[in-house]
Amino acid sequence: MSAESEAEGLAQAERLGDPYLVYRDAEQRQRVMSLPEGWDRVTVGRGLSADLVLSWDEDVSRMHAELQRLGSEWALADEGLSRNGSYVNGARIGGRRALLDGDVLRFGKTEIVFRAPFQAGEETRPATQLGEDPSS
Repeated sequence: MSAESEAEGLAQAERLGDPYLVYRDAEQRQRVMSLPEGWDRVTVGRGLSADLVLSWDEDVSRMHAELQRLGSEWALADEGLSRNGSYVNGARIGGRRALLDGDVLRFGKTEIVFRAPFQAGEETRPATQLGEDPSS
């Protein structure tokens, strides 16, 4: 796959506006997987029954983890299904972790970039202690 066709694949995903995943397959070809409205979950694993099949990566379990739609956002869930764990931006997760545009997910040796072109950019303000004035 040429750099030109890879760029076109990314441009097409951006135009759709849906969140999407970008990764390289066993031959180092760029792949783009759209996460369209209506999809509530995407399973990730080495087994052919997974939605996102990473069959070339021997460090990925047959059923490794899943991405879950929570309202209009996505989260990565790893409920201990995998032997080697799942990572977001280099940190191993347990349970669920909300995903932000640009997060780098790692399953085994495979890195996948999560993109959400129209994700709200504001972070939630940390909770203040009871009785503390939030404006100070």
